[in-house]
Amino acid sequence: MPHMPVDDVSLWYDEFSGEGMPILASASSFEPGGYPEILSRDPLGRRVIQIQARGWGRSTHLAETPPDGWLDTWADDVCRVADELGIDRFVYTGVSHGAGIGWHLARRHPERLAALISVVGAPHDRAGGTASSAGRAAVIAGRKDPEVIRAQFGKLAGWTDEPRREAGREHMFRRMIDTFAGQSEEEARINQGKPFPEARTDEELAEIFRSIRVPVLILGALRDGVISPEATLRAAVNVRGAKAVLWEDEGHMMAGESPARLAREVAVFLSEIEGSAHPADGIVSDTFAP
Repeated sequence: MPHMPVDDVSLWYDEFSGEGMPILASASSFEPGGYPEILSRDPLGRRVIQIQARGWGRSTHLAETPPDGWLDTWADDVCRVADELGIDRFVYTGVSHGAGIGWHLARRHPERLAALISVVGAPHDRAGGTASSAGRAAVIAGRKDPEVIRAQFGKLAGWTDEPRREAGREHMFRRMIDTFAGQSEEEARINQGKPFPEARTDEELAEIFRSIRVPVLILGALRDGVISPEATLRAAVNVRGAKAVLWEDEGHMMAGESPARLAREVAVFLSEIEGSAHPADGIVSDTFAP
């Protein structure tokens, strides 16, 4: 996992070798064995690059918000990394705020995208304005308190009565508690807000969706405590040619809880837009176990 000098910062990234159109992803961090990594393995075998967004982890930390804002800057960083690696066009995928990066890519650099795959990251409803949620503010303020982290992410994840998922979720919460406890002051202050903050109403947001002209797969969770089903459907019905898959039994943490389920849908989608046979049947089921 090397550093790459980009602009005036250094970005930490992971690369998994493979064939076909490269898949790029960006986020604050990535789970080992997450769905982007699964996409690099047999049977799909894609080249995957995971970029730790500036401001987080081993990438350069910033004392102030970038002049262009976080989401536009992170979107530009994805293109900068692609340029350094000699990648002209790519599939982009991201989860939550990582999906927000992808939506900004689709509007800011559509010529670079072969497709966008958004996971629990359709731009939020405009209710309450365009700033980040009160829940995010609570996490920032209480990030050293394990009970604050557990309570807040428990709300986001959504309820479950599946014992295997509960066991896996508890393991995930413990990792989150350790991660937030170790964050620097610069990381803790990052507050990117909602994608497309210039859209003040849901109809203005729909207008932005109608301007997007890249293939889009929207993967949503109906028990999501962050992105409402209405927000997911708003994107799906306004992005021309979009495909949406929504699961009743998933919440906002589905990328950590059900990575193989996501990878299978991505494999089907890529086969559809590329006109190839899809190997999704070779992706094993999730167990929800740590």
